[in-house]
Amino acid sequence: MDLSHLEAFLAVCHTLNFTKAAEHLHISQSAVTARIKALEAEIGRTLFDRDNRNVSLTQAGSAFVPYAERMLRLFEESKTTLSEQYEDYLIMSGPGAVWHYRYLERLLSFRREHPKTAIKFLSDIDPGYMIHDLLLDGTVHVAIRYDPPDHPKVSRQLLYEDEILLVSAEEKGAAGKADFYSPDYCHIEWGASFPQWFAGIVGSGYIPSLALDHSTILLTLLLQGSVFGFLPRSIAQPYLDDRRLFRLPLEEPPPPVKAYASYLTEKRDHASVRLGLRLLGIGSAE
Repeated sequence: MDLSHLEAFLAVCHTLNFTKAAEHLHISQSAVTARIKALEAEIGRTLFDRDNRNVSLTQAGSAFVPYAERMLRLFEESKTTLSEQYEDYLIMSGPGAVWHYRYLERLLSFRREHPKTAIKFLSDIDPGYMIHDLLLDGTVHVAIRYDPPDHPKVSRQLLYEDEILLVSAEEKGAAGKADFYSPDYCHIEWGASFPQWFAGIVGSGYIPSLALDHSTILLTLLLQGSVFGFLPRSIAQPYLDDRRLFRLPLEEPPPPVKAYASYLTEKRDHASVRLGLRLLGIGSAE
């Protein structure tokens, strides 16, 4: 499959306009049209519905988008892997909080010990995508995820278990159901077991007044005294120690979150997998 056809397809997807796609690719509109037609002929499906005014993806076109993105990504990663500048190339994925609060010092130490290893971290990606696409494609060598689902092709090793605490910038009494309906509560879901546990407190149909998916933003709001919310102890402990944050009692504590390193089982002896596990403090895949 011609990569220029994939580039044209994704450019039209992003702009929904053949002229703008041509400008983005610095080619003629007729060249974009020709590449799309060639791609449709190769796949055997129409990818766009188009008339004189509008362009839209067909059902087949929408289904093809992630595959086109992955094929281009794999090609780009292969160029880096084959580079002679480094002896090894390591790609890892996982939540930003894990890298920042758990492995930052270990990362710096690893860089000093392995100057000939290039490392790339992917943190701002849907966690399901990390496992089901990037890891299975071989784009990511080691992925960190909270409570990952079992997969027949993926091995996983427990990295750590973290206690989840309800914290606030003010000392308060025990929190109950009504407190979570307060506009002062900020919600983040930690791990696969957390939503079910939390639903047991607030009931079905609950919608938080403020929900985030980024722990650093929540921490900033907490330290400002704007909200209260749940944080892993590994993030909250330094602020509990200097009394900038306080733990709020709960009648039933949330389940701990477990973080795992995942990798393709068939790649357990691959140099990049072993390097990734070593960075995380795991000597080698078992």
